[in-house]
Amino acid sequence: KLEKFANSQRPVPATIDWIDVAGLVKNAHKGEGLGNRFLATVRECDAICHVVRMFDENTSSSNNVVHVNGKVDPVQDAEIVNLELLLADLAHVQRRLDKSSCIDEERSVLDKVLHSLSTGIPARSIGLTSTEMKCIKSMGLLTLKPVLYAFNVDEIDFLMGRKDINNDASKIFQSIQYTDLSRDSMAVVSAKLEADLYEINDEDTQQQQYKRMEYLSSLGMDLDEGLLDEEHRDDEKDETANIDNMLSHRILPSIIQKMLNLAIAYTGPGVPPERSRTTRAHLFSNNDDGIGLTASGLAGKIHGDIQRGFIRSEVSSASELLLYENYNAAKDAGCVRTEGRDYVLESNEVVLVKWK
Repeated sequence: KLEKFANSQRPVPATIDWIDVAGLVKNAHKGEGLGNRFLATVRECDAICHVVRMFDENTSSSNNVVHVNGKVDPVQDAEIVNLELLLADLAHVQRRLDKSSCIDEERSVLDKVLHSLSTGIPARSIGLTSTEMKCIKSMGLLTLKPVLYAFNVDEIDFLMGRKDINNDASKIFQSIQYTDLSRDSMAVVSAKLEADLYEINDEDTQQQQYKRMEYLSSLGMDLDEGLLDEEHRDDEKDETANIDNMLSHRILPSIIQKMLNLAIAYTGPGVPPERSRTTRAHLFSNNDDGIGLTASGLAGKIHGDIQRGFIRSEVSSASELLLYENYNAAKDAGCVRTEGRDYVLESNEVVLVKWK
């Protein structure tokens, strides 16, 4: 919407990088199953998304997927990984404490973390302050990272038994040891369903939507036959969009955004149409301590020269801006205000940086 409002050539959405790490095995903290390499990769991330199998090979159409342990036990699978992360952190913290260079506040905080890990409590559950977390940030502690459990179910349960499967997943989530229910989260996904949907391709977008909805209908999903009629194409698109909103590429990033307390700001509107090439979304940390992204910091995200030449910024709410025909009309209505370089942005604000 903002792209059309600004008459930009293209939108540039904000992105979250997802790094695929193979499943950890028991004793990964000792290096088994390439554990050290995988754990080092996870340490560099901001959050962990753990895909947990819930479908059973005897009832699922994915009956050729044999569980490594010979049985499907979501709680045990999740706890094995959680324990490996905890043990890896325990060894990591102990090694750091053994060094003479670990002094003052860092030592004090790590002593607190060591005690919690020794009693089976993840580091994220002991209420470290932002100052304490900053002090040990370089450690990349695995149990400091919030965990999103993505419970992978078969396509029938995902479409036909959503209420029951969500209830089951919620019970499993609350039963997993070493989980922080106040920091962690969960979602239900179906990798099989999504793989099948993405295999249905057609150069004609309407035909592709039609075929995908036929597939969903064949699985027993209750779709109004009228949605497939030519005169109901708009309804079809709405229905397809609703299905799309149930899939992992929409659900998981949204949950991660909330878990990491990330906000979005936009640039592009306000630039003259002849120079408006992009409307860009920017993700930034919306810290509880009030230390977020400043107007000057956002200018730096666009280009260093813009930050160095920063004069002022024009700030408005995206929702309010879209009520008007164009940017100048919004300014005339008083919806755009002027802020300085130290202004801390709030979520869903549109910023136009003036610079020289």
